[in-house]
Amino acid sequence: MFASVLRRFSFIGWFRYWLLDRNYTAFLHLSLVGICLAGTVVMALLSRNLNPAVPTTIIVTFLIVLLMGSVVVFLVIYRNLELTAIFVFMLSMLVHAGIGTGTGTSLTFTFLTLLLWAFVWLFRKTVVAKKFDLRPSFANRPALFFMVAVVIAFFWSGAFPEARASYLFDEKATVRLMTAIVLIISPVTYILFSNLIRTERTFKILVWWLISFGLVIGLMSIVGRGGIIPIFNAKGQFATWFVALALGQLFFNTSLPNYIRFALVVGIGAWAMITLGLGLSWLSGWLPMVISGGLLLVIFSRKLATVAMIGFLILAAFNTSFISARFSDEQSVSGNTRSIAWARALDVVGKHFLFGAGPAGYEYYIQAYGYYDNAVGTADLSHNNYIDIVAQTGVVGFTLWIVMWAAQGLMIWKLFRKRIDNPFLTALKYSLVACYPAILISMMLGDWVTPFPYTQTLAGIDYTIWSWMLSGMAIALYYFVPTPPRDYSVSSLQLL
Repeated sequence: MFASVLRRFSFIGWFRYWLLDRNYTAFLHLSLVGICLAGTVVMALLSRNLNPAVPTTIIVTFLIVLLMGSVVVFLVIYRNLELTAIFVFMLSMLVHAGIGTGTGTSLTFTFLTLLLWAFVWLFRKTVVAKKFDLRPSFANRPALFFMVAVVIAFFWSGAFPEARASYLFDEKATVRLMTAIVLIISPVTYILFSNLIRTERTFKILVWWLISFGLVIGLMSIVGRGGIIPIFNAKGQFATWFVALALGQLFFNTSLPNYIRFALVVGIGAWAMITLGLGLSWLSGWLPMVISGGLLLVIFSRKLATVAMIGFLILAAFNTSFISARFSDEQSVSGNTRSIAWARALDVVGKHFLFGAGPAGYEYYIQAYGYYDNAVGTADLSHNNYIDIVAQTGVVGFTLWIVMWAAQGLMIWKLFRKRIDNPFLTALKYSLVACYPAILISMMLGDWVTPFPYTQTLAGIDYTIWSWMLSGMAIALYYFVPTPPRDYSVSSLQLL
């Protein structure tokens, strides 16, 4: 009988049941702690042989320290996934720096943190919880399929390059890989923010942090005439997101004290002066901000919006020469050159229709073939996310990209129609609604949603990622606020 029991419950089966089924979480925690302790012992032993004159001993010791640090960071993120959203949001503004790669770009600390955060979240979902459930969003499936299209485009373009450009695809394999990762981690960040933000405190910290940081940077820019501490990051469409969040709280948060309202007015005025006064000729700098701010004004009061429009037209009528000169500069510097660059990029797509030229790939065809136009040489790239996406991922990837953002628009519409009684969250709702058209416009005016390695470099993810974070916050807000019974609806569209 005892032998029969042993045959039925083998040692391996018993071991797996007790450690991997019944006590899986405890076993995982103990294993990670054990790795830390083992690393400490190994590092102590190796440190005895540390000799500053011998580089190999320094490298080995550093790798052990790095391993221990990685395990500690893994555990901290694992236990604080929602808190990590706050950390990476702040990090993207406070530290615009990273690890150099020797290729003219750097792996920023924000980018590396996003990768680690995504890995820990996937590990927790698939290995620990064994349940990959997400908040329903129309954008989930197209986002997933777009990531798959990026992977296919990467391998497809590398396997079948045209002969004259094949050497560039081989030489730039690292750049192509990192570009593909950036294209994937961007929608992953959207999914992380939409699923991990689950408390009102997190919403408040994110909003008031950006507003506070923006107020300081705005005043610093005006007083210092554009100069701020170099490591700080207020690039890209930061002015748009600041004005959208600040104006939303100013208009719709009825619980704000007067001194905060005054600070919001000062901050909005500072960034309006920076973008509309000092940088009027930079169309992509002020147009998205005006669109989001104008939409908030229309939602708040149509009468006030009408008065503001009339005032703007009168002001423009008395400054026609100034405005004409500024737009003429924009047209000569960006308008004509960009339209030519778009045509050249689309010419590449015509020869790589299905999955495009791969991540960063159309730049190599432009170099090798001189825009397919009698070897006329090279010039500026598209500076347009729509063109970049179709050139890198083809018609397949571009279609999924459009569907993904259209689906996000449906979720924004649902959020707009949802009743929210909390003054702060109501203001945030309208701000996020106003951010959506600004994102769509900014994609047309520059690579402000995904960075291209040969324009902004991949370090640009530090500010392009804000579009994905705000989009994820919109989904998180929609599901955080309970749906009133009279408007009760359940979306059946799941990721899996």
